[in-house]
Amino acid sequence: MRLFFLIFILYSISGFSQELPPVINFDPNDYGGGNQNWMISQGENDNFYFANGAGLLEYDGERFQLYPVPNNSIVRSVINFDGRVYTGAYMEAGYWVKDDFGVLCYKSIIEKFPNGVLDGELFWDIKTLEGLIIFRSFSGIYFYDPEKDKVLELNIPENKPVSGLFKLKDELYFQLVGGGLYEIKKGRPQLIIPYKSLGDLTIKHIYGASSNLKFVTENSGFFSWKEGVLLEINRELSQKIDYTNIFAAIAIPGEGMILGTVGKGILQIDETGKIVHNFNQENVLLNNTVLSLYNDKMGNIWAGLDYGISMINSRSDITSFNDVKGKIGSVYASHVQNGNLYLGTNQGLYFKEKESDDLLLIPGTNGQVWNINYIDGLLFCSHDTGTFLINGNKAEKISDRLGTWFVKKLSEDTYVQGHYYGFSFIKNVNGKLIASPLVKGFPHSSRYIEKESDSVLWVNNEHKGVFRVKYNVNANKIEKLENFKFSDSIWATSGMFQFVDTLYYSTQTKIYQFNKTKNKFSDDNRLNELVSGLDKISGKMINENNEKLWGFANNQIFQLKPSNITGDYELEFFNIEQSFRNIAEGYENITPINEDEYLIGIANGYLRMKDTPKKEKNFEIRITEIQFSALDEKPKRAVLGIDKKLKTKENNISLYFSTPVYDKYSKALYSYRLKGLSSKWSSWDHSSQVNFKNLRFGQYSFEVKAKIGDKITSVTSYNFSIDPPFYFSTLAIIGYFLLFFLILIIVHFVNRQHHRKIVIRNERTLKLKNLEAEKQIINLKNEKLEQDMANKNRELAVSTMSLIKKNEFLTSIKEKLKDSEDSSKVRSVIKTIDKDISDEDNWKFFKKAFSNADKDFFKKVKEKHPELTSNDLKLCAYLRLNLSSKEIAPLLNISVKSIEIKRYRLRKKMNLDRNTNLTDYILAI
Repeated sequence: MRLFFLIFILYSISGFSQELPPVINFDPNDYGGGNQNWMISQGENDNFYFANGAGLLEYDGERFQLYPVPNNSIVRSVINFDGRVYTGAYMEAGYWVKDDFGVLCYKSIIEKFPNGVLDGELFWDIKTLEGLIIFRSFSGIYFYDPEKDKVLELNIPENKPVSGLFKLKDELYFQLVGGGLYEIKKGRPQLIIPYKSLGDLTIKHIYGASSNLKFVTENSGFFSWKEGVLLEINRELSQKIDYTNIFAAIAIPGEGMILGTVGKGILQIDETGKIVHNFNQENVLLNNTVLSLYNDKMGNIWAGLDYGISMINSRSDITSFNDVKGKIGSVYASHVQNGNLYLGTNQGLYFKEKESDDLLLIPGTNGQVWNINYIDGLLFCSHDTGTFLINGNKAEKISDRLGTWFVKKLSEDTYVQGHYYGFSFIKNVNGKLIASPLVKGFPHSSRYIEKESDSVLWVNNEHKGVFRVKYNVNANKIEKLENFKFSDSIWATSGMFQFVDTLYYSTQTKIYQFNKTKNKFSDDNRLNELVSGLDKISGKMINENNEKLWGFANNQIFQLKPSNITGDYELEFFNIEQSFRNIAEGYENITPINEDEYLIGIANGYLRMKDTPKKEKNFEIRITEIQFSALDEKPKRAVLGIDKKLKTKENNISLYFSTPVYDKYSKALYSYRLKGLSSKWSSWDHSSQVNFKNLRFGQYSFEVKAKIGDKITSVTSYNFSIDPPFYFSTLAIIGYFLLFFLILIIVHFVNRQHHRKIVIRNERTLKLKNLEAEKQIINLKNEKLEQDMANKNRELAVSTMSLIKKNEFLTSIKEKLKDSEDSSKVRSVIKTIDKDISDEDNWKFFKKAFSNADKDFFKKVKEKHPELTSNDLKLCAYLRLNLSSKEIAPLLNISVKSIEIKRYRLRKKMNLDRNTNLTDYILAI
């Protein structure tokens, strides 16, 4: 017993191993303000306001914005009422109202205080009652009437500082330092608990009823005031928390109380005085000193810390154990038996007894635990070093194999184990478990095994897909192997399962169903159709007794279960993002531990989740800020809710939007589109702002929607337009039309001139062409004339030469006949020859031919030398033909000498000097 106790001390996690509701922390770097947050309030628009060390801090669910007060002092108090946010600070009090741009603008009411404020006065608290805003400082209590815009000061009795202001339903109380507790009735203080009864107790919170007031004091004392008697209550609780200092407290109707301590974090107390939760810096908070507490509309608890802000989803269906110190590691498997919890982690198998907060590492199980399987009253632990049988907080190794993935029942006395390198059997022989050697012929990792028959198993391997294995359990060997491969299978992210007597293989992208008839896997099935649109992180699917099928997506865990009504499947979502689970992909796990309650293993502990009917929540998305600017200029804000007309250069716009979702595991996702730029919606994303740069001119409509879990909000829109540049403005367009018409006129005129020039040029060209044609015609005519002339000249030359030859022939005959001239007949012949040579017909023939060749010659010669005779003209004609005297003589039937004489006489008639050649002169005429 002593040894067990020592082992327990050695392996247990000391202190509280609490399962806490979800907590969200914001440090000063997150919200951009001071460390301390003194008071908290929620507005009608569900925004939160924090009295921060650097000013008023506003949070819309997505963004924090800091508004310093005019004197830049610490804001100590804040409250939202009727559309205004009232704050109290160092020597400053007033309210904030949003302008048209969504910006909080401050209005001071200090000048309304009837007696002003004291030097150094701080307003530590603000309450509302009957439409009045009540400010409390150490120096006094002030009532501000928003309708009359006036401030009244309460007459404080005993002339002592005010240590606290409390509101209980419609009653207002205050306590004095070193004085009693008073109630304000009809504008006057009325003593409720005198100082002699109250003593030096400093009240921090009042609850109960006016007939039986209960309150919590600064040193965590609980008291009741009834019928003039002060009694201490819940003393056991005070002792348990060691009378720690209380700085803030709030009551939760029907649930108990929340205490904010100095140094011990937040204590959640139920109505019986039992500590339900202790939130502190060791397990979840940023700081152990709590300056303020607030219970919002959704039941969340907000805590203003000495360093940062924390929010507790106290009504969440999810609680968590966060192993912030890494003492147990990542949880890969879990099981609850008789109220005792077993956790299989990457560090070993842990055990927690019912009603205990301590986790015990079971000796001998150090190392990676993959599965915990409860079969036939036996609890198996599948471990990196083999298989253990668990009994209470003890472990017995029953199979010493390298790596066991799981244990599964095959028959009444046989179990199968999947190992890193194959699979093996465990047999129950007379109540004793005996492990068999590895089955021969199958050296592959066997992460999942499903039974088809007593001799056929389906085995899933991370790399090779699915094997259909026909085996002989008695011979411990493989008889037949059939391998089915999948192209989208990725290492450990694939899985295999049976659901409703059907075998499935699941990858990150698809679910394949085995078709026995076709002997193949197909993605054409209802399960695949239902989950095809989900962003699954792996193919791991968990069958819960054929009643529910669990899967894991990036933004949620999903559940499929057969419908008893439609025969189809019902799909339900649980909003826990992968970033909060963060277990290795393919090793996701969820285990039923109670009725409708599940344990989910995560990377640093576990989550406990209730599968209960979800309350429908209606969320709205809103556009919180719009900025526009020209390139590289300081942005300006646009009025919210009103269409904006932007200048040409102001074509860079930023839009901020939010959905007031204050839930750790249900973060809003946003999708948007800018109609006018694109009609396509963006992919879902956590980003709550979008920037559009260098937009073209035109009309735009920005639309945005949010998704929380599987619920999508209605669309919110904002319309704006960007003016066209000046060169596209109405005036410019009118100018363009006028310029266009002017250009048309100019073009018309220029065209007209151009056409006129073209016509003139064409006419000139035509004339030139005509002239050219005429010239060509003339040339052709001249050529023809020349040709005719040449022909006639040839004819003339031929005829002249013929005539010369004939005359020469006749002359030669005549000369020969002269030798016989005595004969009368010869003389007769000679006469005939002379007559033929000098025949006028010969001349006529020659003249006609000569005139055809040179018809104007005789006219020209006659004009120049009218005194010439016909014989002279004959000689001129022959000379024109450039005939020699010898050639002319036969033509005139005279001697050559006579021709020379005729030439001489002709020269004289023509008055030619000695140097002028007669023939040349005649040729030149």
